[in-house]
Amino acid sequence: MFAWAQQPWQFSLMAMVRVPLTNASQKMVKANVTSLKWEAVSLSQQKQMILNEATGMAYGMVKEMEVKKKQLKLYADNILPALQKNYQSVQLAYNQNTEELFMLYDAWETLNMTELEYTDLLGQLLAMQAELEKILEKK
Repeated sequence: MFAWAQQPWQFSLMAMVRVPLTNASQKMVKANVTSLKWEAVSLSQQKQMILNEATGMAYGMVKEMEVKKKQLKLYADNILPALQKNYQSVQLAYNQNTEELFMLYDAWETLNMTELEYTDLLGQLLAMQAELEKILEKK
């Protein structure tokens, strides 16, 4: 320590004292507790919102999958067999020289494009099933 004002036995002393203000600190603690309660309520509501959203997405995907399955059944039962019979009849007519090559090509192309649409629809259905499984796992 250094002497104060050139006098050997007089020193200055500084100290810091913290005096808790009980009313202010209690109010602050109560405010913090209340804010934590509101945050917990907010988080639980966000969790419920995410769960509701996932459930809605799952139900929507199930309905879309049902529609896709019906479309696939129509393709398999009605459309593709009719186009195959059409192609076979045009091919038979071409073999008997009563149809032209372009008619045969048109029937083949229609059958081929419809089969591609069928496989695309099947791929979409399988992708939707995989996505539905992901959504159900997240729940």
